[in-house]
Amino acid sequence: MKSISLSIILSISLFLSLNLFSQGPEDLIRHSIQNYFNGTAYNHTDQIQAAFHPEAELYLENREGELWKLKASEYIDLFKKNEPGKFGGRYSKILSIDIEGNLALVKAEILFPKINKRFIDVFIMKEVEEKKWQIISKAANSELIKEE
Repeated sequence: MKSISLSIILSISLFLSLNLFSQGPEDLIRHSIQNYFNGTAYNHTDQIQAAFHPEAELYLENREGELWKLKASEYIDLFKKNEPGKFGGRYSKILSIDIEGNLALVKAEILFPKINKRFIDVFIMKEVEEKKWQIISKAANSELIKEE
């Protein structure tokens, strides 16, 4: 009886440990986007850099609402002037993830209550090596946060 119980416990433990270590594409994508969220919210440029492919291109809006094209390195540099670890007022969440093979489209909402802005970011992500997803392109627009 003890050996049966021990076998069941070992089987359950093995099953649970395999589930913890086997991350699917969506988990890996969420992890990479979370690096982006945390890095940009707390000025951790190493996390932002981990989220982006070095050759990524970003299509943003400047203060006048005009197209503003940046390389990933230029975008990361924007956060270097801020104090690392200090919260910058960004509240982020993933709205959707669509995966097709080694390519994904991620839509996120970024809120800046301090400046009354809501951004919608659209990320194109690619599995650049096994189990490593990075942002290869980002586009964003903004609007005033609407009162509900």
